[in-house]
Amino acid sequence: MIAFLLSDANFPFTVVLAVILLLGIIEALSLVTGLSLMGLLKDWDLADVDFDADVAGGGFTGLIGWLCLNRLPLLIWLVLAMTCFVIAGYAVNYLGAMLLGTLLPGWLAILLALVFAALGCRYLGAPLATLLPKNESSAVSVDDFSGCIATVTLGRAVKGNPSEALLRDQYQQKHYVLVEPEDAGSEFPQGTEVVLLRRQGRVWAASRFK
Repeated sequence: MIAFLLSDANFPFTVVLAVILLLGIIEALSLVTGLSLMGLLKDWDLADVDFDADVAGGGFTGLIGWLCLNRLPLLIWLVLAMTCFVIAGYAVNYLGAMLLGTLLPGWLAILLALVFAALGCRYLGAPLATLLPKNESSAVSVDDFSGCIATVTLGRAVKGNPSEALLRDQYQQKHYVLVEPEDAGSEFPQGTEVVLLRRQGRVWAASRFK
């Protein structure tokens, strides 16, 4: 078993496993020192970002939402992703050795492990998020965004072709929404500040702020 874990084909997965164990040791030591990695990464968390609209609209933020990055603290998501990567990597190499009599090429094992790690984040992230304690004091309903000012961050929004916009609520939490002009003859290029007027499904009708 040790020879299998330390084989060249499994070296990337063994390194990631060592990183997971190191993170666990650091978090355990934080109970004594009071300095937690989770606290240090709090400002990088994406759990306060609303990606639901972006999943419908596609793009990079849609991918992040699909991977459940918006539902988990960043450190927990990283541990989940790395754990899925390690388990999948060892599993595909073990199956390769059992069925083919040899370990898979390194690049193929890593590629398959990344695919299974992404699927693991997708389908394990949401259930895991339900088990974590949540602070509801800063929860904001999407319907409360009416009258808020947002900035178009991606593309050019026209009637019937919404684009991504970023707004901050009263708690300074970031939210990404889809916006389109209220009037058919208007357009919002990237960087335009708009006022959200009313929501139609996942898309907000908006008017130019300035």
